[in-house]
Amino acid sequence: MAVEIKKYIRIFKLPQDRHQKVINQISEETNADLDFYTLSIFATIIITLGLILNNNAVVIGGMLLTPLVWPMLAIALGMVRGSIRLFEKGLFNIIKILLLTLVISYLIGLISPFKEVGTEILTRTQPTILELIIALVAGFMAAFVISYPKKSSFIAGIVIAAAVVPPLCVIGISFAHNNLEQAAGAFLLFIANIIAVVLSAAFFFYLAHFKQLESDIVKERRKGHFIWSIVFLIVILIPLLIITKSTIKQENRYRLTRQVIITNIDEASLIELVIKEKENTLYIATTLRARNNLNSREMDRLISLLSDNLESSVNLQVTVIPTLQGGKIIEEEVVNEQKNENNGDVFPNLNK
Repeated sequence: MAVEIKKYIRIFKLPQDRHQKVINQISEETNADLDFYTLSIFATIIITLGLILNNNAVVIGGMLLTPLVWPMLAIALGMVRGSIRLFEKGLFNIIKILLLTLVISYLIGLISPFKEVGTEILTRTQPTILELIIALVAGFMAAFVISYPKKSSFIAGIVIAAAVVPPLCVIGISFAHNNLEQAAGAFLLFIANIIAVVLSAAFFFYLAHFKQLESDIVKERRKGHFIWSIVFLIVILIPLLIITKSTIKQENRYRLTRQVIITNIDEASLIELVIKEKENTLYIATTLRARNNLNSREMDRLISLLSDNLESSVNLQVTVIPTLQGGKIIEEEVVNEQKNENNGDVFPNLNK
């Protein structure tokens, strides 16, 4: 079994000449030169505007421009090789882009006339364990495609999957709107993505047998980097698991509530549903289309069914938009008007 595992692990091993090319490429792309800052600034502007306008296509377009994946790869490679120069280069450049992104997104959020928060922002303020898994896969694949020249065309998809800059922009926008809760959620997502991408990329570089710098100090430093990264990952996992559990619970509530309402109200279609919990009571507000309004008996029955299914006390508010069969009322009014005009004769021409 152990032999088979080693066999599969060795498929990622790279030749030594390719090692040096990867090291040179990552080091060069991580340089904080004019190109690096230009791409970072314009990517931040595009992503921030896309988030404010709730436009997913614009956000993705901005993500394609950001060069932040390279400093993360530099940190990962520096950890594996024990290169303090490469590690610090990647770390300092991430800090620079972090501050730059926060300032730009904050200013845009401050002057923007659009203050409503859309789904593009909200989805980045409640990270779950799934986002962490995506970042782990993205980091591994980022190191993979950089190490194999024929696969380098896939780096754009990796940058999108890593999704590091959008949470930063959400933090800046949230600060501009004085919403610290949203900023905290986006910061959690940012940190989780950074740590996950770095660790999984480092894992690939380890499997690829990148040569490690040999000295006692380097070995201790490398060991310390990995230990602290794993500790940070475990710490990040705790709130992510809590949020994931809460999200699943809330999704189940929405699913059960929709099911109860649609099943027990004839010809009803749900338009809007909001569920909030306060002091062990679920406050449910829903808007739906139905042929008839609900009487008090039907409301009581609906509340009882929701309480049983959700296993909680329920406060229900229902707004019904009546649905009418198109044309019926208009046709009757026209016929009545014709009757009045012709003294009750709907077809006056037939009597002539």
